[in-house]
Amino acid sequence: ASAALAQPAPAAAPEGLRAQLVAVRHAVISSELAGKISNLPVREGQRFRQGETLVAYDCALHRARLERAGQAESAARKKLTVAEELDKFGSISQGDLVQARAAVSVAQAESGVERVMVRRCTIAAPYAGRVGETYVRAAEHVAEGKELLSIYDDSAFEVETIVPSRWLAWLKPGYPMAITVDETGQTHPATVARIAGTVDPLSQSVKIVGRLDNAPAAREASLLLPGMSGSVDIAPPTASR
Repeated sequence: ASAALAQPAPAAAPEGLRAQLVAVRHAVISSELAGKISNLPVREGQRFRQGETLVAYDCALHRARLERAGQAESAARKKLTVAEELDKFGSISQGDLVQARAAVSVAQAESGVERVMVRRCTIAAPYAGRVGETYVRAAEHVAEGKELLSIYDDSAFEVETIVPSRWLAWLKPGYPMAITVDETGQTHPATVARIAGTVDPLSQSVKIVGRLDNAPAAREASLLLPGMSGSVDIAPPTASR
């Protein structure tokens, strides 16, 4: 009897495959200026809308500087207007005219800098979501670059898990999967979104990221939090075709 070439069957899913939930959009908000926090209206776990104020600073000094810069710019423009009128009659040197124009440019730049600083006096939410952690309190003085709070978009989550690298023979983006979250007991369908670009040579494993499908279970999805973990079900394809 002739021997048929047999193809190896896909490896069975290992027991105890674990995963962690990660928000698709998350960020740590840091201070763009040094100053005193006048208002921190949000608390840990609180939801916020896009554009809502997350942090406000005491910016009386920056606003005063902006006012001063605006007055200086106005004065420089008036001097330039006079210089240009005198130039029509040849009553001013070209050097003085150039200086008057340069003074306006400098004043404009200084006003621009102060406007940027005033805009930084409030931090608005870049998207709707929830506060993860807060690292400061109202009335505290903070340095530029200080971490203030972490936020995340609670409308979309991803699943991160580690699978055997031999699965790459059949596991591709778009492959179905599911996670049963320990904390809620709910099972959520997901789809493989990305596969890591490297394989761990020691464990012969690879990281995959699945996109959680919130649409069919919006009520349960609203209870999900980043860092929750659970068991993953990824069923290998059958050997038969």
